[in-house]
Amino acid sequence: MYIDYTPKKNTTYFPIGEIDVTPSTLKYWKDALEKHFTRLHKYAKFNGNVLVARKGNVIYSGSFGVKDLGTKDSLNINSLFQIASVSKTFTAMAVMLLVEDGVLKLEQEVTDFFPDFPYSGVTIKDLLTHRSGLPKYLYTTEEIWKDAGLKTNKDVLKHLIEDQPNRQGNPDRFFAYNNTNYALLPLIIEQASGMPFNDFMQVRIFDPLGMKDTYIFSADHQNIPKNNITTGYTRRNIPDVMVATDGVAGDKNIYSTVEDLLKWERANSHAYLFQQSTLDSVVKSRSNEKPGRKNYGYGWRILDEPKKDRIVYHTGWWHGYTAILSRNPKDETVIIVLSNIFNRATYRIQPDWDILYEKID
Repeated sequence: MYIDYTPKKNTTYFPIGEIDVTPSTLKYWKDALEKHFTRLHKYAKFNGNVLVARKGNVIYSGSFGVKDLGTKDSLNINSLFQIASVSKTFTAMAVMLLVEDGVLKLEQEVTDFFPDFPYSGVTIKDLLTHRSGLPKYLYTTEEIWKDAGLKTNKDVLKHLIEDQPNRQGNPDRFFAYNNTNYALLPLIIEQASGMPFNDFMQVRIFDPLGMKDTYIFSADHQNIPKNNITTGYTRRNIPDVMVATDGVAGDKNIYSTVEDLLKWERANSHAYLFQQSTLDSVVKSRSNEKPGRKNYGYGWRILDEPKKDRIVYHTGWWHGYTAILSRNPKDETVIIVLSNIFNRATYRIQPDWDILYEKID
């Protein structure tokens, strides 16, 4: 059912709090972070952009390396990176906006929107928390879409309905990280809002937050500016080639900058685009990835280490791009790292957190 919907919220408010540390601490953080990322880049373990902020105040930002190995054009702070699975945080929060609007319920099943969907009992909540038990479309289409052009989210749904690959298990029985979940959610968003997914994201999230350098790539929206986009490379510095599943959005395919992702962090730390009850709900542990330590909420990973502050984050990897957005809700510190040459060092940000907490005056 399509519902006529006119967006009501429009805000570019960006909350900035008072820095609660001394100038000497800020200088130490900046110098130590610069030294750390310079060293990583020197030893070919990092090519990308980084931004560290506290309560909306940028503590450190830097660009290391090139946008394209062929042209050797240097990265700058406005360079666009594919953020891969960090895109799932946006998809999940788009769902939650529609829940706030009263046009979606988390208990609704996929079959409520697509009656021919052959896997019964799968709810929106199951999709959000990776507890659907659905087959993984990136694997089940690998051969049948091998020589195909760009596919869309509708093609994923069609594949599930017509080919009916075996599911991993029954819904709500176990956690299994699965891109299929977040490929179906945009179709549900379209059904509930009456708007194309890309338009909904632009009108309800990107524009209100002033995210002017954030775009969704899809088969019918190849509108990403070419002047500042980066090229993704494998670990051997080979440009990663486009495949059929590059046309599918929601599970990946957002391009953004470190500065725009800081705006996203602010919107998830303060209730001005979302209700506070929503912000609390999405970071509640709902699906144990590693019980007692790693959990998944609605589109957000959650790390609960003994005797340490909770960390809310998401990582991403697609076509050589690696990304992480990691934040400490307690003191509103965020670390954002985006890379366009594959290296797992992008994810290993514990040394960054150690720098931020080993010296505080």
